[in-house]
Amino acid sequence: MAIFSFLEGMSPWWWVSFGIGLLAIEMLVMSFFLIWPGLAALAMAGILYLNPAMQGEIQVSLFAIISILLTFAGRYFFQRHEPETSLNQRTKQIVGMKARVTDFELGTGHVEINGLRWVAKWPEGQTAKPGDIVTITAAEGMTVEVSNI
Repeated sequence: MAIFSFLEGMSPWWWVSFGIGLLAIEMLVMSFFLIWPGLAALAMAGILYLNPAMQGEIQVSLFAIISILLTFAGRYFFQRHEPETSLNQRTKQIVGMKARVTDFELGTGHVEINGLRWVAKWPEGQTAKPGDIVTITAAEGMTVEVSNI
């Protein structure tokens, strides 16, 4: 007796509805995981349409394999092509901005950026006095590297 014999002879629309159901749940929970099994179920509908006499065990096995392959391929694609974002990364957001020097002594000091005080380092040989405007060239933690305009 086959465990998945109830799938034999079923319409491909069963897989379509299962896939749409998984995609709908994905939209509700936004886990970005159920999208891959949902797409695999839609692919199974196409495969079952082309081969309507497929056994139930083979359908479930193919669905599992396609789900796993799509999950790994999708994760790889989105990690590789994910745009770099500076959201919630203040140090990346301030590079290139202008800042006002509040104090300076021997290559280090403080600058004010949007009302916030930051520790600043100047390149060797550059000097500044309070009130000067400098450009943020790099940032690491709570320290910024600056350059005179």
